Amino acid sequence: MSGRLISKICPFFMVPVDSPVNEERYLGSRTNPGHIYENGSGKFIYPVIKLGDKQVHLDKLCLVDFKGDTIYKCFELQQVTQGMDTHYLVLSYRKDNETDIYHTKGFKGEEEGYKSLLNKVTLMELDSIKVKFEVAESGADIWFSFVDKENRAIEIKIKENKERNDSFGLIAPVGNASEAPDKFPVIYLKKVNMVQMKGTEIFVKINGEDMEPIKLVPLCNFKRAYLSRYAYAINIKELNNDFEGVLEPVEADGSSEEIPVDNCIYSINMNSGHPEIESVRAAEPGSEMRISFSPPIPDIVSLKDNIEIRGRFSLSVDEIKGIMGGVYSLKKTGVSVNIKMNPRKGWQPMPGRLWMKTYLWDCDMKLLQGSCQVKTRWYRNGMNTAYYKLKEE
Repeated sequence: MSGRLISKICPFFMVPVDSPVNEERYLGSRTNPGHIYENGSGKFIYPVIKLGDKQVHLDKLCLVDFKGDTIYKCFELQQVTQGMDTHYLVLSYRKDNETDIYHTKGFKGEEEGYKSLLNKVTLMELDSIKVKFEVAESGADIWFSFVDKENRAIEIKIKENKERNDSFGLIAPVGNASEAPDKFPVIYLKKVNMVQMKGTEIFVKINGEDMEPIKLVPLCNFKRAYLSRYAYAINIKELNNDFEGVLEPVEADGSSEEIPVDNCIYSINMNSGHPEIESVRAAEPGSEMRISFSPPIPDIVSLKDNIEIRGRFSLSVDEIKGIMGGVYSLKKTGVSVNIKMNPRKGWQPMPGRLWMKTYLWDCDMKLLQGSCQVKTRWYRNGMNTAYYKLKEE
């Protein structure tokens, strides 16, 4: 019996699912029929689908949910690399739904970069954040301390002693809190571990007073755990940042099956002389993310008028296929092309509606002489009626 089915049948069990989408079955082998194109052949693609990189590489993270404080409800420790330097950040999630972010000296971050996900954010520089963050087969050995803006001493410790490292992967549901997203955040945590209760020493102290670490109600992988988790082996990409401006065409004459543009590589399928975008991938040292389309995104320049395409897409990281699936539509009317994307399938640790289903990407393109005027935007459910019009193909 699959972990997904166990979790659905019995809410007292949480069995993570690394690949919630059977990519081969979900995508199928859809193709674009040749009659959708005008006579002749195409020579260009417009690289409108992008997997953007952040300037900061997230190495490790640890979140601890607790109760008992009047201000904070959760602390998240992050170890990040920026340039050649390692920095530590503590994201302090408040009961009033704001977030205080404490960071070490030299870290270059802007509040605007966090607001699209966390809404109300304040960044504060500290002289130091004392940290120990080690992960072994027997579990995590994590300790960190700092002084918050109320001049309170914060100290957190997690010391596991378990038989084996029991990790899983998921797209972190950070985007669930966003009120006005300007991207779809693909924060893939390849190695996630819930902190097991058995054999674990854990505490959260604020000014020397013990807070109560929250316990996870369902069993995780049939073990009792805290609502505390840590992750490493992390790949972060920003799918289709909001953009308004001119998009230049890229030559695709069939001489190469792969075309590099910025940090992405576009895999091209030639359909009767017309270049179609089959997938887009972005690689970084040691890891790769890919989004695949079925059918491929067509040669929009050569499309006949009033042609509409409906298809599916799937996202993968390295050898793990199908971490997310969704639907897309594309319609050409005169010189205008509209593309919509909506995630539909995934896995999340919390109950309720799948958070990623509430995201809709809307892209308007106007084909000009030799270039294309583009305006793209992400919406959340209820903010745009177009969300309800994007149906399964």
